Amino acid sequence: MSAFDHILHPSHCFCQVPDEDLRPWVVKRYVEGCSTLELLNSTDDPYHKELISIVALLDVDDETLLEMMGNVHLPQHHILHCRDNVRRILGLADPS
Repeated sequence: MSAFDHILHPSHCFCQVPDEDLRPWVVKRYVEGCSTLELLNSTDDPYHKELISIVALLDVDDETLLEMMGNVHLPQHHILHCRDNVRRILGLADPS
């Protein structure tokens, strides 16, 4: 049993969701400072809940990301690369 079993696990990779769908949740989470729990409680829409759970994974360690993305069924290197790419596109990547 995983420590994350009670949390919504995304079924889509970062690259399978349009950036314009992720962006509003990125702003709420990382610019406005809303917690993931607040965002999840703000909607009943399953698609929005999945978007929020994907956005929440933009800043977790690789091990947690891969565990949470277990339902995506894509290679680990793909998921890691997509997260880095989405971070860059959405302006969340480290400038280094």
